Amino acid sequence: MKHLVITVIGQDRQGLVGKLSDTVYQHQGNWLGSSMNHLAGQFAGILQVDVPEASVKALRQAMSKLEGLKIHIEEDTHLTPPPKQLQSLTVTGNDRPGIVKEVTTSLGELGINIYKLKTDTHSAPNWGYPIFTAWFELEIPASLSVSTVQHQLESLADDLTIDFEEPEGIEVH
Repeated sequence: MKHLVITVIGQDRQGLVGKLSDTVYQHQGNWLGSSMNHLAGQFAGILQVDVPEASVKALRQAMSKLEGLKIHIEEDTHLTPPPKQLQSLTVTGNDRPGIVKEVTTSLGELGINIYKLKTDTHSAPNWGYPIFTAWFELEIPASLSVSTVQHQLESLADDLTIDFEEPEGIEVH
């Protein structure tokens, strides 16, 4: 089996995920994982599939024929198991340019790997100004305490709320 990572972007429309899943299935592929979103009228997704080596070329051709989509396929030659120590983090604050850069730079300086990231902005109830929220799954080194991470992130701005939540069944030191 070949492990493929497929990125997809195009105008969002009904049935798009069904077409993708059918194309993978028609080429004896197994859909392992995905993350897909609707952003500003566009569909953006990334998926990981296992496909018999003999079907890779045909799957690539079939994917390239899906109308209105830009598709990029990479062979995943470095499959690694999911990290054993994940920590969930939510960052909330007044929206402003550079907030993602500031938070991700701080995390990188601490040697933390960002395993997943989702962001959103919305209007604050009764205030009308935009609120930014980011949800992270972090791979924190065992030698680093959550309180150290929290302190560094809180020092970025007075208006940031930093909330850690330990995922069920995962031990954090």
